[in-house]
Amino acid sequence: MADVMIETTPAIESVNYHVVENPVASKSAGKPVYTGVVEVKETYNTSDVAKRMVAEGCPVKGSTVLLVLNEFADMLAKLTAEGRAVNINGLVRFAPAVRGTFASAEAPWNAASNALVVNASVGARLRNAASASSVVRTDRILALPVLDRVVDLTTVTDSVISSEGAFFVMGSGLTWNPAAEDEGFFLDDGSGEARCEGIESVQNPTCAALRTDLVFESSGVALTLVFRTRQGGTTLRQVAFAKPLVTA
Repeated sequence: MADVMIETTPAIESVNYHVVENPVASKSAGKPVYTGVVEVKETYNTSDVAKRMVAEGCPVKGSTVLLVLNEFADMLAKLTAEGRAVNINGLVRFAPAVRGTFASAEAPWNAASNALVVNASVGARLRNAASASSVVRTDRILALPVLDRVVDLTTVTDSVISSEGAFFVMGSGLTWNPAAEDEGFFLDDGSGEARCEGIESVQNPTCAALRTDLVFESSGVALTLVFRTRQGGTTLRQVAFAKPLVTA
């Protein structure tokens, strides 16, 4: 259904990110401000960590690693519950803390406004490892546009298109760059593909008003309607109207 072309192939060991506008910072600065967002590849649980350690040469069995990690987590919980801080070899420091405020220096503990939490702060060992990692900028992969419905305005009929007037396409993500010749809606009646013309000055991502220069000599001819867009990025993406579509 979709033809997706990706220009960048990130390395497995890299930290991948894309750049987006930060609306809060932009509003504060009075101009567009852009920030990077890391694309987290996956989240490892303790079992995944154990398997990875064994795969990379850990001399003990995965079941043993998993047992130690689980026992270690239980011990961390116990130590912080006792009011102790725990520093893990420069990786991370855990420490209990009090959340909430008090009405005065003599005010008692109030369970409605106070709570005990555990704070974690990253150590130098992790910070240095992250700063030394390679980074790869990628295109932000948005959800593919969706073509839900096509309505001919001349016949007021679904899933048909006439060459006598306009037609509507309804769905989501229906925005494109009109200046890019390979973006927009394209119709093919078997004789060749023709780009449709948008007849609205302002694009609506849920509804596109279009017309075509194709002239249909008869009704019932099968049509193919595709939509191509870069969604503001550099990757050209394509979706097709999946329902049967014919000339009016």
